[in-house]
Amino acid sequence: MGKSLRSLRAQANVVAMTEDQARAAIAEAEKAGFDLSLVDSNLALSIEQRLLRHDAALEFKLALRVAGEVM
Repeated sequence: MGKSLRSLRAQANVVAMTEDQARAAIAEAEKAGFDLSLVDSNLALSIEQRLLRHDAALEFKLALRVAGEVM
């Protein structure tokens, strides 16, 4: 079985973790109900795209806060 893209990213970003530990951590997260496909899709974006999405989410959150204060 070849390495998944997720395990390659985990291995590249967490050098203190072995491949087996990364696989175990991913399996545990999935078992706990985490939707790791969202992480994969976000990591597929460029840094600029991620920042734009973050800014849009922050603006939406602030608009919700203002709307709540008006009521």
